Amino acid sequence: MEHETGGLRGRWHRASPGRRLTGLAVALLVATALVTVLGVASQPVYPEWSDDDELLDDLRLAPTSELWSTDLATLAEPGLPAGCRGFRAAGRIDDDALVTSTATAYDGCESPVALLARIAPTTGEVRWVLDLTSRLDEAGSYLNVVVDDDGSRGTVIGQTSLASRVLRVDLDTGTVLGDVIGPADDPTAPIEQAVGISRGRLLVALQPPERVTDDGQGLEYDSGEATPYRLIDLDDPDRSIWSGELGVYGSPFLLGSFLVVEAESQGDPTVVDTETGEAHPVPGDIGVLENAGAVDDLLVVTVTTRDGDREAVALDRSGDRVWTTPLALDGQVTVTDDCVLVTDPPSTFRCLEASDGGERWQRRVTLDEGYSAQIDSYQQLIGGSAVVVHLDSREAGSADLEGEDPATILGLSPLTGATTFSAEVPSQAFLTGLSRTVGFASSYIGQDFSQTIMTAFDLSDGRTLWQERSPSRGTLDLWAGTLVSVDAEGVAHGLRTRAEVVPPTADDATPPLG
Repeated sequence: MEHETGGLRGRWHRASPGRRLTGLAVALLVATALVTVLGVASQPVYPEWSDDDELLDDLRLAPTSELWSTDLATLAEPGLPAGCRGFRAAGRIDDDALVTSTATAYDGCESPVALLARIAPTTGEVRWVLDLTSRLDEAGSYLNVVVDDDGSRGTVIGQTSLASRVLRVDLDTGTVLGDVIGPADDPTAPIEQAVGISRGRLLVALQPPERVTDDGQGLEYDSGEATPYRLIDLDDPDRSIWSGELGVYGSPFLLGSFLVVEAESQGDPTVVDTETGEAHPVPGDIGVLENAGAVDDLLVVTVTTRDGDREAVALDRSGDRVWTTPLALDGQVTVTDDCVLVTDPPSTFRCLEASDGGERWQRRVTLDEGYSAQIDSYQQLIGGSAVVVHLDSREAGSADLEGEDPATILGLSPLTGATTFSAEVPSQAFLTGLSRTVGFASSYIGQDFSQTIMTAFDLSDGRTLWQERSPSRGTLDLWAGTLVSVDAEGVAHGLRTRAEVVPPTADDATPPLG
């Protein structure tokens, strides 16, 4: 470069107008080429989602103002009492949010409350509201709603300390279609408890009334006793698809099209086809069924044999073994749409082919001292689109916003195990949603966990895009893609957020995640 500098110190002549224009054109061409090349080179690379993935909007910019506000506490007559004015999203119907009432703190409500509403989250318009308080009484204080696959109907489940109440609801009109488990009016009748729901089926435990404790708040069991169970059709609850008994310490699993029933004494466990009610014993000297997961027509159960060995066993709908793989004593299994994930503590993850149990990939994640790694709970909601790994400090308390003991959320490709996104979030944060370029994580903060904070992070480089707190003793959540906060008085506020235009993935460096 010295000789070039020396040349510049020589005599300088003004260029002619023609030469100046030519030089300017060349400079513009060079600059354009540099911008084009450097722009592509620096363009962010995001995961490539499939058409079937249910993604949120790219809310990359922090909320700036309020879209609308609706006083949800006034939807009930004469209004919801203090402490009972919380609301949370329970599902999505097309572009609307299905919302249920809840207590605003762990100490709950002094009065039973049970509201279900369908709300347009972009405007706050209440399509309909269903007040189930008188119908469910104290069973309605904490509602769960399971929406049918087609979105037309839903199952509302309420629970007291003893019994369940289950209703079917038309989600288009907000009308009750009927009881699945009605009120426990007869003190001599068995106490009905909903213990599982899947694909139009409900598993019900029938507890003998003599098990009720003297204070009426619990059940007492004697060893050797059995509990009757029924598998019923949600739309025809009088029809029993299967019935049987299980020891009081047994746990049946209802997953997909499978009902798994543990063995009595030295017998074999049973797999029940929930469509037909046909029961098939599962041979193989299985002693304990620990957990299970289902994908399509395959059931994967984690078992301990009577010899003390742990295995993951894949079964078809006839109860026949498709494949078996050994597990470590502390190994865990998570079933997704595309991958059977085996976690070998402290931080090794294996993806097995669902069809034959063959290993597709293995990945060991590096951990800082005092941290643990596990499959994120959000994995159950996104199926096989990504493998979401959660790294968190074992000593962390409520979410710390100053960066002490942060958690890390990793996205791994189910095809290769390669990292597709990574972000630091507040401690004990959990993934609540994904969009094309943004991940959303929520965490509880404060000593009483009465407040939440949402963190939006970029899926290309993991940087935090924005953070938003809920009101005190309130909630902050995504209602069908719209960010909504609800304060302790039950007033919902739709927050104005918008998507920043982000270019598509620059190249094929990141494999598809579908």
